[in-house]
Amino acid sequence: MLLASAGIGATPILSMVEHLATTGSTRPVTVIHADRAPADHAHREELKQLVDDLPEATLHRWYETPCECACSPAPNVGTVDLTRIDLPDRLVAYLCGPLPFMRGVRSQLLRRGVPASDIHYEVFGPDLWLGRD
Repeated sequence: MLLASAGIGATPILSMVEHLATTGSTRPVTVIHADRAPADHAHREELKQLVDDLPEATLHRWYETPCECACSPAPNVGTVDLTRIDLPDRLVAYLCGPLPFMRGVRSQLLRRGVPASDIHYEVFGPDLWLGRD
């Protein structure tokens, strides 16, 4: 399972990780989060603790600005790049965040052979129709 979020999209993904931790899930889970900076990452420490509580989970973070924190593992700088992330076969992905983020992650997953039917997403951000006639 891949759970990927950006910005405030962390909130629904956090709930999913919390459910997995509470139920004692042992399934492999890769959690990805992207944000502007560590200070902008809502529930940053809570997410890390929940991922640490899952025996088969890994956390990967990307921040647009370099991180001055003593985070472990060290966050990546820039935008999400899945090329160096090990992804299991028969991956099911759940994406939540701004549309450009989800488009980018979805495209990378498709290039890696994940079927479109196994990529689920929810737009979680500003209303995309504001200001349009």
